[in-house]
Amino acid sequence: MTDVPAKLALPAPRSAHISVLSARIAALLVCAIGGFALLAWYVPLSQLTEILPELANLSPDASAGILAAGIALFCFTFRGLRLIARLIGLILVVMGLAVLLGQDLFGFDLGLDEALRRSDAALPGTDQVRANPGLTGSLVLFGLALLYAKRAMALTAFSQIVALVMIAQVLTVLAGYAYGVTTQDYPFPFTAMSFYGATSAFLLAFGLLAASPEHGIAAAIIEPSPAGEMLRRLLPGIIVLPLVIGWFAHKAEAGAHYDGAATLAIFAVASILVLAVFAWTTIGAVRRADRDRNAALMELRGQREWLSTTLGSIGDGVIATDPNGSVLLLNKIAEELTGWPGVDARGRPIWEVFHVIDEGTRKPVDDPALKALRERTVTRLESGALLVTRDSKELPVEHSGAPIIGFDGSLAGAVLIFRDVTERRRAAQRQTMLVGELNHRVKNSLAIVQSLVQASLRQATSKPAQAMAQTLAERLQALHRAHDLLLESQWSGASLKAMVERELDPYRREDGPKIAIRGPDVLLPPQCTSIMAMTLHELATNAVKYGALSQNTGQLGISWRTGRGNRLMLVWEERGSPIPPARRNNGFGMQLIDKGIRHNLGGETKVDFRPTGLYIELNVPLEASKEPRPAPAPVSAPAA
Repeated sequence: MTDVPAKLALPAPRSAHISVLSARIAALLVCAIGGFALLAWYVPLSQLTEILPELANLSPDASAGILAAGIALFCFTFRGLRLIARLIGLILVVMGLAVLLGQDLFGFDLGLDEALRRSDAALPGTDQVRANPGLTGSLVLFGLALLYAKRAMALTAFSQIVALVMIAQVLTVLAGYAYGVTTQDYPFPFTAMSFYGATSAFLLAFGLLAASPEHGIAAAIIEPSPAGEMLRRLLPGIIVLPLVIGWFAHKAEAGAHYDGAATLAIFAVASILVLAVFAWTTIGAVRRADRDRNAALMELRGQREWLSTTLGSIGDGVIATDPNGSVLLLNKIAEELTGWPGVDARGRPIWEVFHVIDEGTRKPVDDPALKALRERTVTRLESGALLVTRDSKELPVEHSGAPIIGFDGSLAGAVLIFRDVTERRRAAQRQTMLVGELNHRVKNSLAIVQSLVQASLRQATSKPAQAMAQTLAERLQALHRAHDLLLESQWSGASLKAMVERELDPYRREDGPKIAIRGPDVLLPPQCTSIMAMTLHELATNAVKYGALSQNTGQLGISWRTGRGNRLMLVWEERGSPIPPARRNNGFGMQLIDKGIRHNLGGETKVDFRPTGLYIELNVPLEASKEPRPAPAPVSAPAA
């Protein structure tokens, strides 16, 4: 059986790409904050503290930690670099715990700041700057969340919870900055953290959630459903509005307009009213989405009934799969051919239900549905495969597969179409047997006639009789060559190019006349083959006796093309040896062109005895004409 992975790698939808892109942008911003702060400890910038005063609160080891965390987040967004990201996360956890336990609890200085900065490039007023516990703890939490992100379900949930704890902690600090709270003076959940440190921690937690669009918070936000749309509408109000209302309440209290209890009451009522308005507008969108969903369900139900009817009326076996190659549905013909009822086949891998092997090697064949899923292209109709049914029977089949592409460009599955070719093979075998019998009989008839001609030739005593017998034998050979061409194609037609080349090959030699053959490989129908073969033979024989092939300096050109109405236009042009007037219009070949081509094939002819040589145009239909033709005039035998 063909080895197939449990799940195929499928392209992510557009919303997932946007989520991952947001994570990368957040990672680059964090790298910019950490890198710029770390660079300031090496390059003396006197105006730096005036432009970015909060930057002085980031110690060298905190700046390095922020930069490393940004690099880890950026690497985490790429599948091939996640091992590097987890390694950096482990270093952040170990070094952060060492700083918290050794420096903040036991007063032991690890010397990281002195190793990361130059004493002559220190920022003014930053001699005693140390990594604050709040930022160090956030980096430890980020490293811990990074270690367990995108793993088993329980570990991934733990990583998401840690990231949400980081966001809650950072929002508390940022809200304190907005309301003028000195965060280091209050107990938990407030903590000492600079503005740039808090911003970096928020971006790291946000980026880690956005880097996993298939899990947790990000998956719920980008979900293309009414629930996802409601969450996207409510989320800004849930996060932003309470902060804005609280800021206004704080300003009212600071201006002595209201006391603390009054501002709390105003904050509570305002939050209720604003969130109620926000929820009301969201409910309207959800109602519209629900109406659209119901309409889509009705349309889907109708399409499903139409699809079921269509699949039931198709004469080929049809199997549809999901993006992972599991069977979704199959029609009645597919059930009969594979031996798998629809109830038993649904949910099974396609290679188990549609098991095909190579007819010659007996090795498994690449499943067309899986190939279509893998390459996202239509696979051509292939033969030479045997379908092994559920009860181990073998059926010769032809099969092809095609991917099912969703409206957003995502891969929705694949469809497999196959048919039983057992009867067709039997018919082909019978046809081959009948054609073989026909060839045998025709060859026997030609052999008998040739034997009679040869016997007559041996018994002939006069030269005219011998010449007539020789000419008849050569014409029979031309018919025999035409029959061989029909035999090669199983009587489906004869190659005009091969016919011309076989007729003229005996007259090709290095010092002989020049022969030029030009034209596409046209398949002559059987009704044209004998007459065209005889016509070419007579023209060649005439050219050898009196025309271009009778002299080494002669030139013969044969060209043809197909025109409108499926007609063949053939030109025979000789140069260097004009036909004598005595030999014009009275030979068997000229009569065959004039009578046989016109009457039997319904064609048109043009014969011109030019001073340079014979010129003939033949316009022959490649399909039998249905119009009645006049009876032909009798064709006389060539004069001795």
